[in-house]
This record gives sequence, C-alpha cells and structure tokens, in this order.
Amino acid sequence: MSCTKEKDTIAEMNADDYSVEWVKFDYDSIRGLNRNYELVEIFIPKDRNKDTLKNQIRFYSDGQLDNRYSQYYELIVESTEKKHTYLAKIKLNSEYSNLPIRGQYADFFFLNFYKDSTSIGTKNFENADEFEIEFINFHNDRFEGVVTEYFIRDTIISNLNDKVNMRTIETVLTNKENMAGLFIENGSFFNERKISLKDYRTKN
Repeated sequence: MSCTKEKDTIAEMNADDYSVEWVKFDYDSIRGLNRNYELVEIFIPKDRNKDTLKNQIRFYSDGQLDNRYSQYYELIVESTEKKHTYLAKIKLNSEYSNLPIRGQYADFFFLNFYKDSTSIGTKNFENADEFEIEFINFHNDRFEGVVTEYFIRDTIISNLNDKVNMRTIETVLTNKENMAGLFIENGSFFNERKISLKDYRTKN
C-alpha cells in the first residue's frame, strides 16, 4: 500500500489555490423573505493579494429559478469500466439557452491527472447544451476544466441588411470545493468578474 497521501498527489497539488463557495445577495426589502435573490459562485484565492472572482449565477424571482438571468452548469462525475477513467456529464444554461439562435458551439479544456503529471484535454461540440467528457485521474474523481460557449444570433435592423451577432460565455467547471488556479488565472475573461464580498453573505 502506498504511503502517499491524496493531498500530496499530482491530483491535489495546488488544489487549494482557490476555495469555491456560493454567496447570496438578497433583493427583498425584508431580509430572509427568500423570494427575490441571487446566488453567485465565487472563487476565493488563498493568496489574499489576488482578487475574488465570480463564476456561476443563479437568479431567483418570486422564489423560482429564472433562467433568463442565470448562467450556471450542472455537473455529475461517474466512474467507468475503464481503470482511472471517469465520465463528466455536463449541462450548461445561459440566457441564450431558450432564445432563437442561428448556431452555437462550445470548446472545453480540461485536465487529465496521471501518476506524476497532468495534461490538458480538449473537446468541441456544436449545437448542444448537454455534454459528456471522458477524462483520466489516477488519484480521485476530481474534474477541472473551462468551457467557452459561442452563440450566433441574427440581429434585424430596420431598412438595413441583417447582421450577425455573436456572444461568448466562459465558465470554469469543477466538482470540488477547491481548485487550482490554472483555468481561473489564465482566463482573461475573469478580469471583468472581480467581486467584493461587501453586502454579500454566505448561503445558509
């Protein structure tokens, strides 16, 4: 039996660069009414010189999840019959999920964890909101990745030719409560996602 602790393996090295938490912003005039509020997933850096950043958003209106203003993912990781191989089942939601679009595609970058090294895998999908990604991890079921979604829409302008409108959404994904900074700090999109915890309180 190996004496190596899980936290000392390549799968867990630097995995606590950021802690992953959900915070709540209450829009009700009476705190605790829980009718209109926003849940925001944030990455809190271990290095306090770095910024806290937001990732997913779930907006609730009159007590119901409102997908028109929410951007989030659902992630389930399952083992497979192949040794050290797992399947990540991912469903993405954004404001564009229920809007008419001309086309969409998604680029995934994710980590494979080997015995003493890691590698970045890639997967590309078209016209889908649900995805399955097979990945390797010799140490546990940790999944870490980032997805860039591209949405192509038509914009109609009166008395002018139709225009093509493209929107991009980038989201970091993990099934753990902490993660390394690889996909967070190398994503330039996070420069616009800095967040202050003032006026926010942790989800009960």
